[in-house]
Amino acid sequence: MKRIFASINPVRRFLRRREQLRQQRGSIMVLTSVMIMGMVGLLALAIDLGFLFSAKNQFQNGIDAAALAAGTGLHVTIEADPAAPQQTLVAQELAVQFAGYNQVRRYADPDPDSGQPNANDIVLAAGNVTVDTSGDIPKVQINMSLQTPLLFAGIFGFNSMNMAVTTTASLLPVDGGTGTMGSGTSTGGGCWRPLMLPDTFYDVTNIPIIVGTNIGGQRVPTQLGDYYRSRFAAGARNAYPFVDAFAAGGASVTSLRDTHLQAEMGTKTIMGQEITFDHNYFWIANFSGLPRATFDVLSVGDIANFGYCGKIRVGDDIPVYPLTDVATYDQVRTGLLALKYRTLDSDSIDANLEALYRYVKSSSYPGPNTHGAIIPVLFYNPIVWKDPATVGSINTLRVTNIGLFFLKDVQPNGDIRGFFVREIFAGGTPIDSTNMMADSAPGFKRSWLPMSVQLLK
Repeated sequence: MKRIFASINPVRRFLRRREQLRQQRGSIMVLTSVMIMGMVGLLALAIDLGFLFSAKNQFQNGIDAAALAAGTGLHVTIEADPAAPQQTLVAQELAVQFAGYNQVRRYADPDPDSGQPNANDIVLAAGNVTVDTSGDIPKVQINMSLQTPLLFAGIFGFNSMNMAVTTTASLLPVDGGTGTMGSGTSTGGGCWRPLMLPDTFYDVTNIPIIVGTNIGGQRVPTQLGDYYRSRFAAGARNAYPFVDAFAAGGASVTSLRDTHLQAEMGTKTIMGQEITFDHNYFWIANFSGLPRATFDVLSVGDIANFGYCGKIRVGDDIPVYPLTDVATYDQVRTGLLALKYRTLDSDSIDANLEALYRYVKSSSYPGPNTHGAIIPVLFYNPIVWKDPATVGSINTLRVTNIGLFFLKDVQPNGDIRGFFVREIFAGGTPIDSTNMMADSAPGFKRSWLPMSVQLLK
């Protein structure tokens, strides 16, 4: 009997053990299923988070581009209202336009032949763009939110998530760069033209005069009280040649200084005022010794036509051709005529905007002040003319000011006619801190200077 029970016990132990193993296998399967579901959930969450991060970056980049575009509109109009409502409209239009050039990849693209709008395009409303003109330099802010579908979170009841982005753009005072926010070298303005124009000087009553132009009468600074003060005459530049005089001196800053007010046109600034420069009073800059900006070696006439796209700053010493070099002046005249023919003669300028707000917009160049006939130019200290007998020996001039000139006409004798527009510079070179210090005479304003657009983080 004992032998029988002894033989049964191992069988019972085996059966018990097999049952325990079966139960363990069932528990492991349950645990494995739970773990797999958890891992799938984590994987789905990771995919959705990656999708959201990618969409957020695309969204932020698109809104940043819109803000930078809107920033160029902060430095375009010259209008009667200090609140600059037209400037706000321009900034909003540019923001909406450039936001629409960007996408947030959330859905499949529609069939190109369907005519359906692409739901991935960023559609910015003008109401999401605010312009602050309360400070010396305006700034623009964009706030926008966007519903983004989720790929897998819908299993858990989360079908989409609202993304919100904000960005702010403003203007940075600069003293040079590679040129203007124009159309580039192939079709228009963009880069520096080899023109060294006389800056404005003042008489003893602070009336602005430009050597060899219709502004202030045809005369040179040879009278007592004639003086020059560049708008860059602040800080370390509050010295010759940025501040100079025939005798004594005054406080007014060059009347090329920037403004957005029509009331200052023709009184405190020549910005927006039509002007003719006599070819006998401006020099042709010789850029041949500067760092190469193009593969081909360009003639001075080609540079007048297409521009020099290297960096030039206020304070640079630029070699110039003699005033008596008739052949060089004729090449520049021919180059400027070719520029005018290519960009202006077959174009239609919006005459109302030009007359009302003094900025240039056309059918071929719809961006404000991006027209191909707007050219960056250099200025020199006009007091060099205090002794006309010495100008024939000048072979180098220091850049004391910069500006953007809308070239409306080139006359047969080489005179140029047009007006200055407000300046947004590409590749803008920030002003050294030593040259941004306040100038006691007059009160220094950053808003008088040329600008470049920047994002404020």
